[in-house]
Amino acid sequence: MSNRIARVTLFAFLCLTIAPILPAATSAKRNITEKDLFNFIWIGDPQVSPDGAWVAYTVSAVDTAKDRDDTDIWLASWDGTQQVRLTRHPGSDHAPRWSPDGRTLAFLSSRDDEHEVDQVWLLDRAGGEPERVTDLQGGVTDLAWSPDGRRLAL
Repeated sequence: MSNRIARVTLFAFLCLTIAPILPAATSAKRNITEKDLFNFIWIGDPQVSPDGAWVAYTVSAVDTAKDRDDTDIWLASWDGTQQVRLTRHPGSDHAPRWSPDGRTLAFLSSRDDEHEVDQVWLLDRAGGEPERVTDLQGGVTDLAWSPDGRRLAL
């Protein structure tokens, strides 16, 4: 039950976090069209840090010029007072996963890959550039940390 409450609280938190960046509503009402979907900013895949103080999540927008999604990883404090954009890459950085000690985020990205398949990258929570740690021909579709934080399951 507490896990469900935490998820509902996290959803509400994310809604309140992005509310200031949404455009102000106009007085003229109209139905949403399929073209409006290209202007939405999508929030997803929230991951609470092991200490419960931070939430890593993805923010996606459509790049209509390149006909693809642009997804980056963000970090927000649990109370919503701090937001930090962790990645800035024209493509998809997604599936953030906290290490058990909370010092590292693993994520998937096709950056630096000529075949555009996702590989695993590690990013120190303190900052710096992400480091690519896999080079698998077929790419990686999911990942999980081992309980001791010494290995990743792909």
